[in-house]
Amino acid sequence: MSKIWVLAGKEFRGYFSSWLAYIFIAAFVLSSVVTFFYLDRFFGNGRAEIRGFFAWLPFTLAILVPGLTMRQWAKENETKSIEFLMTLPTKTSFLVMGKFTGTMGFVLVSLLFTVGIPMTAANLGDLDWGPVVGGYAAAILLGAVYTAIGLFVSACFDDQFPALLTGWLVCAFLAGMNHDVVLSWVSHLPGFVGDIMRFFGLWQRFHAIGRGIVDLRDLLYSLSVIAVFLYLNVCRLQSVRYAS
Repeated sequence: MSKIWVLAGKEFRGYFSSWLAYIFIAAFVLSSVVTFFYLDRFFGNGRAEIRGFFAWLPFTLAILVPGLTMRQWAKENETKSIEFLMTLPTKTSFLVMGKFTGTMGFVLVSLLFTVGIPMTAANLGDLDWGPVVGGYAAAILLGAVYTAIGLFVSACFDDQFPALLTGWLVCAFLAGMNHDVVLSWVSHLPGFVGDIMRFFGLWQRFHAIGRGIVDLRDLLYSLSVIAVFLYLNVCRLQSVRYAS
């Protein structure tokens, strides 16, 4: 475990050594503020609640998290430093978990910068903090899902831009599969299509946890997706190790 934390610390500090970290935080906070205060019209609804902020998070995070993960392995592949990493006497799983933990640390910091939104709502009215805590817990879990997906996608490319685009597509696709609008589009298809989309989609699962409805099936599904993509990431790197 100590090796994982050392690797995670290195990755976490690496974000703040470049402009990427500051652009990510600024873009994330700005998009959250715009969608909540302007698109969701917080000041016009007369209620102290921040459901609008959490309603946009599945797509906001789906756009921004791949921007963090795109460089993690794709840059290593591009510069051929991946071959050096594979010769180190460190388990491949430790390398993957180190990058995952370091990236998640940065996602947590980014979410921390949005606490001004519920604090503003609380100053303007009687805010129920229960859904706020549940929403942030769901956001952390969702961020972990996107991070695991993004890392695997990054390991499959030698260039950061295709990794970014593919990460966007995969995360946004999973996020929106069981959105009400999407389900209405496929309502004319055989019933099993909608059932599959409801099962694999993240939208309804995220909002259920955010409302405080903790269904063990939702937690197990999210944790399973994280585990599967981290395992695929390890397998991908192992193939590189064996090839070298």
